[in-house]
Amino acid sequence: MKQWKPLKLEELSEDTKKVYEVLNDESDLACVMIGTSYLAELLATILKVLFIETNVSEKILDPKRGAVGGFVTRADLAYCLGLIHKSAYQDLIKIAEIRNQFAHRHFALDFSETTVRKSCDELQAWRVLLLGKDGDLSDELTLGHAPTRARIQFNTSVVLLGTRIHLDALSKKSKIK
Repeated sequence: MKQWKPLKLEELSEDTKKVYEVLNDESDLACVMIGTSYLAELLATILKVLFIETNVSEKILDPKRGAVGGFVTRADLAYCLGLIHKSAYQDLIKIAEIRNQFAHRHFALDFSETTVRKSCDELQAWRVLLLGKDGDLSDELTLGHAPTRARIQFNTSVVLLGTRIHLDALSKKSKIK
């Protein structure tokens, strides 16, 4: 069996467009699972940038059996090391909660579910783009379209968090060299 290795920053950059297409075109379940997986890969990559060159670092980041293989554990470590800001960390934890809502249901869940919509409302990253200058949601995101709004909030948060983590990783990598 092939050993897991974190992707290189350049590979993740190429994946961003594909992830964005999935977030917009696939089912709600695929959107949540793939969006979260993408962020998990970014977290592994930013952590790997700080590790010494050894297969031990890949071993502990391995998502199947590594000590730092879990999404929340990676987010915790990245935050404690100062690799991500508190607001990004809080959103990552909220995204993990949303992912768990989808993953631990035996029936299909979607963005129309009240608990999912509430969790998406609590994300902060999307507010930068989707709130107007008065702090009000744009007309396209009114309460009458709650499932659409929740998905847009989730997708926007994943893309903005991913971009932020990616840029932070590139910045750390250039400082180390």
